[in-house]
Amino acid sequence: MKPQVSILIPVYNREHLIIETLESIRSQSFLNWECILVDDHSTDNSVGVISEFISQDSRFKLYQRPSEKLKGANACRNYGFEMSQGEFVNWFDSDDIMHPEFISKKVAALSNNNTLDGIISKTMMFENNIENITGRENRTFLTENVLEDFLKLKISWYLPDIMWNSAFLKEKQLFDEELLAGQDSDFYARMLIEQPKLEVVNEYLTYYRKHPQNITSHIDNRKNARLKISHLHSVIRLIVLLEKNNRLSNDLKLHFFKAMMKYLPFVISNKQDLKALFRLLRKLSFLNLEIFIRWIKVFLAYFSLKIIGKGEKILK
Repeated sequence: MKPQVSILIPVYNREHLIIETLESIRSQSFLNWECILVDDHSTDNSVGVISEFISQDSRFKLYQRPSEKLKGANACRNYGFEMSQGEFVNWFDSDDIMHPEFISKKVAALSNNNTLDGIISKTMMFENNIENITGRENRTFLTENVLEDFLKLKISWYLPDIMWNSAFLKEKQLFDEELLAGQDSDFYARMLIEQPKLEVVNEYLTYYRKHPQNITSHIDNRKNARLKISHLHSVIRLIVLLEKNNRLSNDLKLHFFKAMMKYLPFVISNKQDLKALFRLLRKLSFLNLEIFIRWIKVFLAYFSLKIIGKGEKILK
């Protein structure tokens, strides 16, 4: 019998955290699932730890990222989808924890409405153990303009929050394997352009672990400029896609202009990336006083960064 649900997890150097994640999956009240783990060629003992854990449960399957695919979680996510057999699929992370009803509540919602493309649950944050809840994502809801409100951060959800009908995902470009940061939001933005039919289960079903290895804890660090530059180019591609689908409103242009102008310090020393940023800002420009004022700030910051090496504060 084919599994009804596929849980897809990329893994890289998680030997000290992955077992808690796998235990939370094995403890699900819903039983008809498969869990596909794709190891990104870990350098610790993740493969050994996982292999020992899953040896007694055939619902777990461990693969290695094919060597011809780019290194990174996105390639592992895409490969996991290629290997999956479930009617419904749910990506998950190797350091997070599932509520025992994570699968059952989502499957129930999808089964009760076969027109849905996906069902969204909510996430709460914890440190050290799930009894130590440090926060809850309170922006997980739907609006009349889901795509624009998601891009403007008025609504939000995490990667594990959506269980998809796999039929919706077929033949689509899923995760951008070249992207180093902003992976979840890039994927969701491109899926939302396709106008999926979604609903929200008003339940907190994912425990998101906060710890120093979260990539989001490093994204704003000046030393990780390559993450910013990677994200810049993903936004450039997204803007082209939004424009092609007539979804690039002036409100979105202003939102992206304000966000992307702050990337100037990260590209100031690279002529190619600097040109790409200025081309993007020009594309986002329209007749608007706030845009005009922000262009002044961009040029002031540019000359300040060139002359004295400082100017980030001007861009705020």
